[in-house]
Amino acid sequence: MNKILIPLDKFSDISLNAARYAIEFARRSGSKPIFLFLSGDDDETRKDRLTASGSQSSEKEKKIRKKIELLIDRSTMEGINIEQYEGRGEYIEKVCEFVRNLSIAEIVIAVPDKKDEDYKKIKKNISLLVQMTSCRVLTVKEKEN
Repeated sequence: MNKILIPLDKFSDISLNAARYAIEFARRSGSKPIFLFLSGDDDETRKDRLTASGSQSSEKEKKIRKKIELLIDRSTMEGINIEQYEGRGEYIEKVCEFVRNLSIAEIVIAVPDKKDEDYKKIKKNISLLVQMTSCRVLTVKEKEN
């Protein structure tokens, strides 16, 4: 059975879309989705996020994470075998660790719009993951209106 890793370090509408995509992909292909909820390595990272984005953004992230957790619960009740993990540390390092330890075949990553401040970082992460793992990396982009 193929395993699909969905590493989430930020919770946004696009990460919710990635979760939906991964679960639907798993349903159709018989793959096993594995969610990895990542948080920063240190208190400074969390402080910077809160200071830069404010508490409204933090509240939105909590709501979206809750929606993702409900989606996982509902999909599990429908018979999809899903695993969830919490991780702390550097994104690339943790994702590569999970790929090795759990024999992951594919990674699903949410990619924001090019105007988003994290776009370049995420594209760099995708390039590194392609180089450092033997996984196929599937990207989910924002829906265009």
